[in-house]
Amino acid sequence: MRNLFTALKQDTHANHDILENTFPFSIYHKDSLFDEKAYLAILKIMSMFHQAAANAVQQAEFEVPALAAVASMINSGVIQDALNRDIIALTRDSLTEDTHATGTYTDQAYKDTHHNKPSMPYSSSPTSQAISAIYVWLGSSMGANIIVRRLNAMERDIPTNYYQAMAGCAKAWVSFKQEVDRLLPELDLENESFVADAVKDANAWFEYLISLADAEMHNNTNKAVEFS
Repeated sequence: MRNLFTALKQDTHANHDILENTFPFSIYHKDSLFDEKAYLAILKIMSMFHQAAANAVQQAEFEVPALAAVASMINSGVIQDALNRDIIALTRDSLTEDTHATGTYTDQAYKDTHHNKPSMPYSSSPTSQAISAIYVWLGSSMGANIIVRRLNAMERDIPTNYYQAMAGCAKAWVSFKQEVDRLLPELDLENESFVADAVKDANAWFEYLISLADAEMHNNTNKAVEFS
């Protein structure tokens, strides 16, 4: 039987690459491509992902209490609070420049994000969906420190609360893998079937993120046409 984390790394690689090369995430490939509006779009996308993933993890923990140890590693309250602060700060700056904007900063921050929102990811089981969600969540935190340093080096007034909070999550990566390796035999899930389910669910989370990015760009295009 393949190790779960070896299978996840190998079999989600294609979708991981697609996501990294999908706008607006592709702005991180080159500092000169960085744009505050694209950065705001990334934060809105990640906010929706984190909300969906946290809900899936919470539901799985309710059904399988043994998942509590790994469920706590995503630190969802801190992450969402950091996202909210960054989104509101960037939206405030955008509204200052946009004489057409109306409503509060918080209203505008989320106004367009929920149109054409993709459906929730496929789920093989609550446990595989939760473990795969945490895998994608913590995996995405691994480069957070690097992103913070790059953004700070630009010497622009860019809020980085989210990536600073995610850098904290990255510290749980090794513990997460160790705890899952301990849990699988306890839950009688140390088998090829569960590995296949977890891979399928992880790819579904990546596809969800890609769909969120496509939807966010579609919304922004419609908004631009509306004010043109």
